[in-house]
Amino acid sequence: MLSEAYQRRYIMLLCLRCSNGDVTLHDDEISFQLRISSEEWAATKTVLLGKKLITEDNRPTAWDKRQYLSDSSAARVAAHRAKKKADKKQVCNVTETPPDTETDTEVKPSLTPAGEDAAPVEPEQELAQAAHAEPAAPVTGLFPMHLEWVPDQVQLKARAAMAGLSLDLFNREAIAGFVIHHEAKGLAKTEREWLAALVNWVKRDAVQAAVRPAAVVSFPGGQRRANGPDFHDPSWRTMTEYDL
Repeated sequence: MLSEAYQRRYIMLLCLRCSNGDVTLHDDEISFQLRISSEEWAATKTVLLGKKLITEDNRPTAWDKRQYLSDSSAARVAAHRAKKKADKKQVCNVTETPPDTETDTEVKPSLTPAGEDAAPVEPEQELAQAAHAEPAAPVTGLFPMHLEWVPDQVQLKARAAMAGLSLDLFNREAIAGFVIHHEAKGLAKTEREWLAALVNWVKRDAVQAAVRPAAVVSFPGGQRRANGPDFHDPSWRTMTEYDL
């Protein structure tokens, strides 16, 4: 039986495979996405291989066989037309008159709000209307920060460019510090709010690193001592912006 940590990592591996499709995930990339070291992933991979849950190329066992492929609207329309055509051909080949199984009950057509008879809707029309229907909007909402959170690279790149930040600043250490800090607070935000907070977090660190270098003071005899805290620095006022 797998430990809780191995179970969580296996589930995350399934999520990575589901979101990346047929892309080959290398060991270094998986360890980065799971927020673990290369050694921890190597040990995890050995256990999962022993349980025959994954293959050597980090693919879940029998992954392709487990995927359900739903047919498209065009395929359903084509199948319906083929069945209807086959039924008509079968009726034309019948030499005997089939018994009348219908009753004499009159079926009244449905009425429109104006009181007129509504035109019957053919199955093909229903399928065509379903094919042209707008897709449902993706479900979005609040969620608390968790240790497996990975920022969307496309949205992050756009927001970093708007803030004038290089994407290289959003390295593993910066994102890990942000995630650990906010995961402990248990606050819930939307994906866009978390991305905006991450950009502000990295921008704050970059500004503080640029305007507050390590200052030293020389003393007689060659001794050097670091300056004390700068009580005139107003950057502490912006801390509440990132703690909320």
